[in-house]
Amino acid sequence: MKSSSLKDKVVIITGSSRGIGKAIALAMANKGARVVINGRNAKKLEAARQALLAQGHSVLAVSADVGNYADCQLLVAQVVSTYGQIDVLINNAGISMEGAIADTEPKVFERVLHTNIMGVLLPTKAALAYLKNSKGSIVFTGSIAGYMGLPNYSAYSASKMALTALVQSLKIELAGTGVHVGINYVGFAENEKDKTYYDARGNLQKMPVRKQFKRMPMEQVAYYFVKSIEHKTYKQTLSTIGKFTRFMQQYFPALFEWLMIRKWKQQQKLKHTDNV
Repeated sequence: MKSSSLKDKVVIITGSSRGIGKAIALAMANKGARVVINGRNAKKLEAARQALLAQGHSVLAVSADVGNYADCQLLVAQVVSTYGQIDVLINNAGISMEGAIADTEPKVFERVLHTNIMGVLLPTKAALAYLKNSKGSIVFTGSIAGYMGLPNYSAYSASKMALTALVQSLKIELAGTGVHVGINYVGFAENEKDKTYYDARGNLQKMPVRKQFKRMPMEQVAYYFVKSIEHKTYKQTLSTIGKFTRFMQQYFPALFEWLMIRKWKQQQKLKHTDNV
């Protein structure tokens, strides 16, 4: 059986105490990587570490806020102190929101944009010298919201579109260094039961189950992340609905916008009816 190129590589996954990040950590560990999980909630992070240990994997857990540069530097320092190198950085940490622009508090935009942009830029900057040295990989968790600004998800969409620009800039800046840069556009994936998002007032709410869409299992999302690093893929879209969104936005933008407006008006009409 052919050995994975990830064997013995040091892999940092931000936002990996649960959900997709945790699934990616397990998939990387199964490939023989030395996994570093990260999150702000120390209790949830420790639970994730114990879950990986129970499956026979060695894992380092570092509690740090990736939206704070000092924390990112401490994260990198602890990983290098433990393993002596960094081979892969997977920027997965992020937060979602829901609310029309007119209804959403400014603080919600600030939180979402800071977490989803600075929360990937800062750990990248902190780890960049080590990734250049190892000729490693920097991979980002994108979203189909990065293809089209979605109504009711303006801050989230803006952050994911900005992420694409960041990845494009980074790829050009790192040309010739041997560092692989990639982004995976995730569609509607399964969530853990306690996943949260910000409402228009800035309160954390439990993420609803979107039964109208077929959701990709977290393990399948993790599989694609592993393959993107093994094959040094630049961009890939992971779901059928994501590929449809990209296709429509690229080739039939006016039609797609009309469909989005129609759907938005239907939602608003239904909302108004429910409130009467």
